[in-house]
Amino acid sequence: MPKTQLKKLIIEKFRALNNVELEFGDYITVVCGKNGTSKSSILGIAAQIFSFEKDYVKDENLSFRQITGGAFKSQYSEHFRISDKFDVPGSMTVNIELQDGYTDQAATAKLELMKRGKSSRPVVRNNSTATGNTSRNFTHPVIFLSLKRLYPIADRDYKISDFDYLQEHKQDFINLTNELLNRSSSHVTGTEGTISSAVAHGENYDQESVSAGEDNAGQIILALMSFRKLKEEYPDYKGGLLLIDEADAGLFPTAQVNLLKMLDRECKNLNLQVVMTSHSPVLIEYAFEQSQQFRRKYKTVYLSNTFGDVQVIQDWSWAQISADINTKTIAAASRASLPKVNVYFEDKEAADFFAALISRQPVKQFTTPLPEITLGCSNYLQLIQKKISEFSERSIVCLDADQAKHVEGKNLKTIVLLPGSLPPDQLIFEHLYNLSADHEFWKNDMRFTRDVFTNSAREVINEFVINGNTADVKERIVAYQGNKTPREVFKRFYKDDDFQKLVSSVTKPYNPWVHWIKNNPVASNKFLEKFKTAIHNVMEKGYAVDVSKLTALKVKLKQV
Repeated sequence: MPKTQLKKLIIEKFRALNNVELEFGDYITVVCGKNGTSKSSILGIAAQIFSFEKDYVKDENLSFRQITGGAFKSQYSEHFRISDKFDVPGSMTVNIELQDGYTDQAATAKLELMKRGKSSRPVVRNNSTATGNTSRNFTHPVIFLSLKRLYPIADRDYKISDFDYLQEHKQDFINLTNELLNRSSSHVTGTEGTISSAVAHGENYDQESVSAGEDNAGQIILALMSFRKLKEEYPDYKGGLLLIDEADAGLFPTAQVNLLKMLDRECKNLNLQVVMTSHSPVLIEYAFEQSQQFRRKYKTVYLSNTFGDVQVIQDWSWAQISADINTKTIAAASRASLPKVNVYFEDKEAADFFAALISRQPVKQFTTPLPEITLGCSNYLQLIQKKISEFSERSIVCLDADQAKHVEGKNLKTIVLLPGSLPPDQLIFEHLYNLSADHEFWKNDMRFTRDVFTNSAREVINEFVINGNTADVKERIVAYQGNKTPREVFKRFYKDDDFQKLVSSVTKPYNPWVHWIKNNPVASNKFLEKFKTAIHNVMEKGYAVDVSKLTALKVKLKQV
């Protein structure tokens, strides 16, 4: 049987949302994000699209009701508070794409704010399934469980009510409650007043002493059973839409997972589509895991304002969301904010080399070098291959040039090789050794002469039998017959106190890295271009920064 399903909302403008696109799962969509990112507004938009008062194809009125007597429609006042000052005609434009069960065809429409009486109201326009007056809602049953359902139990006015369908199917209600909360309740009581609700409870307590979580569970189950009731009573039933604001409210972690499992089953049985908001890491991560297996059934939608305007990011894990929430940002061009990207190295020598390369570059402001975290090439590659997002998507790893054989042809977009063909300590030794004794470099303010250098590097020179005016380090290492590890010998040279004084400031002309870069402009500029490409990719793919906001990275690099 054909069914109606919401497919996509393209919000050109409404409050904090501008030019964003949301895709909905066939079964369950979880919308999450920081406060002020318009999560509840999305539920309100979805609710406003539909009504369930008339079958326009058959020209028949529909009078079906929920278990508690409510209509299968959410009034706009229940999901929107309209501001007379800001919510004015022209301030909302939403393009709607859905599958219409009544005409069994793809359908489109717009939702816009229109003047109705003294205030504005959201109105569906250009309904592609309508003939004549196209300013009408699509026919589809909706239940919107707003935050009103969380009104404190102790403050409600209510009375016990025996809803007929609930009494006839009370064991179903009890079973669903026990499944959701992992309880063993045996009784059910319905109430009406401030809020219409129902709760399952045991022999030793009743509706007066249930928790907020039990009450939330009861209202969700009432909604599910109302759709079940509708399917039984309505021969032309074409599914339904259940909207739940803060679905996890009052539910412990296991119950949150149980809720998604229950909804999955009921979506299949009742042709339901569920859209919910949540702040729960447990619920969000479970929905994300399901979306990786069942990409059409499940969607997670993350709303982020980390980089300025709210943007929509589909199918992020909780780890990615948490990282975004804790991202450090910096103001950039065009009023945008961009993330500061972590940069990792194999050792301090590599970090020193990078610091000199990047010191005068505009892109430096968007980096956070982490020289104190040093892992080997194989460790970084393993983290990337295991898709640990910090390394595979959200950071840059600067590996030594001699690691090229391990990364070539692997399309590892977060890895950039440092310039040269040797590890940094060997590279800088060779560069300095090959400078003649009368070279200008040795006439530095530090009085670090060639004699001081050779004294600091004596172990290297002796161990690898380096003599004459020039040295080929790679050749000397290949010819080495000793029992020491070349890596450790060169590291001891690099850590020499006198040499460390020389590399302590990247702004001084006597810094050996600054001198190397000045004398190797082609290799240095090639590295900077690759680094710029990598950080652009990380911001776009790892942080989901809109490409239009990366103008700050488009500035030309300062040529060495």
